[in-house]
Amino acid sequence: MEAIWLYQFRLIVIGDSTVGKSCLIRRFTEGRFAQVSDPTVGVDFFSRLVEIEPGKRIKLQIWDTAGQERFRWERCACARAERR
Repeated sequence: MEAIWLYQFRLIVIGDSTVGKSCLIRRFTEGRFAQVSDPTVGVDFFSRLVEIEPGKRIKLQIWDTAGQERFRWERCACARAERR
């Protein structure tokens, strides 16, 4: 049985509040811009398979973080990644 993807990468998108992180990620993963977007609370997850060569796919797991100071997920996510 052949694997669906060869590699999986986790990307964490961070930045200030209301700069368009969610809109860019939605455009990349779903191919559309949202006309109205609610603020991200905590973190949202998106994924997309990308074919880098014919027959070779990678999976991108994209974490969309909230821009508010109280939701600073990059510290938590980096700590979790180091433990793996």
